[in-house]
Amino acid sequence: MSQTDSPNRAAEVPLSDYAGRVARNWYVVVVAVAAAVLLVVLHAVGTGEQSQAQATVYLGTPLTPTGGSSQNFTYATNPASAQAYLHTSAVLNEAASKAGIKSGAALHKHLSVTALQTSTSKTTGQTPNIQITVQGPFKRDSAVTAVKSLGDSLIAWANKYQNAKADALTTQIATDKATIATLQSTLNTAQSQLKRMGRGASSTDQATMAVLLSTISDTGDRIDTVSYQLTQNEIFQASAKNAETASYVQTPSGGKVSATNHKSSLIVAVFAGMIVGVILALLWDAVRRRPRGVSRA
Repeated sequence: MSQTDSPNRAAEVPLSDYAGRVARNWYVVVVAVAAAVLLVVLHAVGTGEQSQAQATVYLGTPLTPTGGSSQNFTYATNPASAQAYLHTSAVLNEAASKAGIKSGAALHKHLSVTALQTSTSKTTGQTPNIQITVQGPFKRDSAVTAVKSLGDSLIAWANKYQNAKADALTTQIATDKATIATLQSTLNTAQSQLKRMGRGASSTDQATMAVLLSTISDTGDRIDTVSYQLTQNEIFQASAKNAETASYVQTPSGGKVSATNHKSSLIVAVFAGMIVGVILALLWDAVRRRPRGVSRA
């Protein structure tokens, strides 16, 4: 019986010794726990309630000028370029100014820009979405305003090519419509002249009628060609303004968020303080029990 219990008793001696050391230095544990709790409380008071605002931007899929294949590998559709653009001083300062935040540098500390890459976009080369998040000690409206400013700037930056193409197509559409109107006027005039001549015209009139008939035929063909071109340009314009352009997937929105869960943080702080306190108590006891000096012969 004594042989079997001897290992257990040998193990119990150090544990009880450690417990005694901690008990003798209980105030060290208390100080450690109090310090941990105080740090959590100070952090909670310092941060308080925070606001978070978020928006998701689709960078667009620009097509070639003739509406052919997509141009997925431009700087505007590169998520790394988009992230770098949103972190430039000019963009940050403008957003901070609109939101009433101290400076662009202060906004930068609370800004997160993430490319939402999916498995599909990785395999197909599809442009990923960009998620913009601002979380910090700001008012809700300030956070939302900052995100909206950043999102609007990103969309304008990503749509430079699409906007230029849409503007060029708008000009071309106006030209096509004016051309069709001129051709239609020419066609109507030729048809009216031909109708007035009627049957039984002289040889001179017959020659004029032949010219008029040729004009009517050529003008009609030209109207058909320009009308087809107009239809194509209107389709390209609609694509440039809608399908190809960068836009919001999630419009800017936000709300209040708790900086920390105070209850759970306090519990963690108590346990962490106890662990650190026990270690410090044992170390302090070892220091106190160490001999002060060695007597010299």
